Amino acid sequence: MRIALAGLVQESNSFSPVPGSWLHFGPGQVLRGQELFDQLGATRSEVGGVLDVARSLALDVVPVLVASASASAGPLRSDVFATLLGDLRARLRDAAPFDGVLLVLHGAMVAEDDDDATGEILCAVRTDVGRSVPVVATLDLHANVTSRMVDQATALVGYHTAPHIDMYETGQRAMALLHRVLRGKARPISTLRRLPMLLPAENGRTTEGPYAEVMEQALMLAQQPGVLDISVFSVQPWLDLHDVGCSVLVVTNGDPTLADRLADELAHSFWQRRHAFGVSLVPAAEAIRAALASDRRPWVLADSADAPSSGAPGDSTVMLERLLAAAPLQPCYLNIVDAAAVDTLVSAGVGCDVSLTVGATSGCPLYRPVDLTGRVRLIAGGDFINRGPGFQGRTTRMGRTVVLDIGQAALVVMERPVIQWDPELYRSLGLELRAAQIVVVKSPAAFRAAYGPVAAEVMVVDAPGVCSPDLRALPYKKVRRPLYPLDDPSDWRSAPPCP
Repeated sequence: MRIALAGLVQESNSFSPVPGSWLHFGPGQVLRGQELFDQLGATRSEVGGVLDVARSLALDVVPVLVASASASAGPLRSDVFATLLGDLRARLRDAAPFDGVLLVLHGAMVAEDDDDATGEILCAVRTDVGRSVPVVATLDLHANVTSRMVDQATALVGYHTAPHIDMYETGQRAMALLHRVLRGKARPISTLRRLPMLLPAENGRTTEGPYAEVMEQALMLAQQPGVLDISVFSVQPWLDLHDVGCSVLVVTNGDPTLADRLADELAHSFWQRRHAFGVSLVPAAEAIRAALASDRRPWVLADSADAPSSGAPGDSTVMLERLLAAAPLQPCYLNIVDAAAVDTLVSAGVGCDVSLTVGATSGCPLYRPVDLTGRVRLIAGGDFINRGPGFQGRTTRMGRTVVLDIGQAALVVMERPVIQWDPELYRSLGLELRAAQIVVVKSPAAFRAAYGPVAAEVMVVDAPGVCSPDLRALPYKKVRRPLYPLDDPSDWRSAPPCP
């Protein structure tokens, strides 16, 4: 059996001032043909899981193209989306025919001219391979799942963990399900239930709290006879789209009645817990004072409102200003995206004292640049390999990166925004976490998998940003109302069906 393996992954944020562009698809992030096997085959990613199952089943996997953005951003520029999708389709047609297609997707991708870019990918692939070829796709659990996505795919398989540590297992589930379909052992029937709610990511963890309870229920229901797969999607909440919301997806083996019943049961359970997703935030200055007064280290302070993994530009100076004002006597680490500052610091060279302006280069009105003086400690290429459970084995590329010492504060200045789930961002630059009193990370929740075991304390700070967990403070204009938490409808069935 010949299986095509392809994918396009980008998570969009409607409020980001930075459009998704080629900046977010840097070196090693658009892989074609054999490059997929070489770069991702040994990683704990969806592709790694797909390939391991395929080897065990003696399936012939044909690598097509997988493009994965280094960080989230605003909607993907139309020309970038068209180029990537066109490249994928051309390579898919050139390598045809196939018995099946396995797609690695995200599910919350928006293009400038298409609010449902993931649905467009699935529609395009379905057009190219025909209705008779099964197409199974993986999704992040922050996907905004639409009816078009469900209609075009044979089956959709979502992550079960946040922090995301089951990418590999999700790839395994998807490939195993595709194989069952190809052997005539499964006839997937999917029921999608959409809920009129958006939830902050900070408390949307499957390790504890309300989402953990819902996911545990989903996994129990998935053990019932006749069930092929169940996913619960908490959605990317910073999507200002007419059709957006959390959802439940149940896939059964040819049994629509069972799919409907379980989807209704799980959707009701998810909806009943909506008020439990509230986030406790600590003012930035207060968090810094508490950390500096402690005799334990390191304190990990999460500036989730400026998380590149959620679509922020990564150039907020809020934590930098507050930390410098506190004049710490202990080592502290933080980071910022500023390509122009990198140019200045690289030109100055290691060991030089430099006065410059840093941050707020994206045009986000919530941030302001900071003037400072520091000494260049290190200049690096900015590549590091993720060692933690999320993206384990994959290379992250920050572009040219400089460590600037400002008193006891070590500021990592990078050219490109990246997902900040792994302490290797700092360790790769000689900054060991246990030596620091404060470590600032820009991520709402996924950082906890790798940082949690090292941290003496974890706090999510109250700071402005386009990824703020205070969803009611964001300027939603296009969303269909009523929508929790902007409103509080009494019944989840008040969500109109997604077209």
